[in-house]
Amino acid sequence: MSDTAEYLARIRSYTQSKDPLELQRQTPALLDELLSSASGEQLTRRPSANRWSIAEIVAHLAEDEIATAWRYRQMVEHNGIELAGFDQNLWACLGDYASRSPEDSVSMFRLIRGANLQFLSKLSAEQWECFGIHAERGHITVRDLAVHMAGHDANHIEQIRKILS
Repeated sequence: MSDTAEYLARIRSYTQSKDPLELQRQTPALLDELLSSASGEQLTRRPSANRWSIAEIVAHLAEDEIATAWRYRQMVEHNGIELAGFDQNLWACLGDYASRSPEDSVSMFRLIRGANLQFLSKLSAEQWECFGIHAERGHITVRDLAVHMAGHDANHIEQIRKILS
């Protein structure tokens, strides 16, 4: 199994038979809870040279939510659209995730996630099936992306818990 296939299987395992929107609603509070008990050193220390710190993970969650907002809306507006991937490590470097305040990143994440959940709550059954062709994952519906994002959240929450333990 390729690294991408393993990653996607792990992401899907977090969401099996669970409501992806409810899981997404819970993430900001989980982040608040985890970050409230962490020291500044815990938030900024990388577990290894090639792994992100908690502050970087939270900045990534916030910026990925921006990309996801655009993808949801583009798929509904332009069913079948091509969806570009992005280099998360380049975004982390260009966005200087390491220097970002985790509290600011959670605030941005909460705001954009709330807008995305409101958008999704208004979709018709047909709109949930609108799709894009993702550069790395192929055919993906709005529903698929919502499930993916719930699993993506859980994956990063798990990473944060491991760093804190």
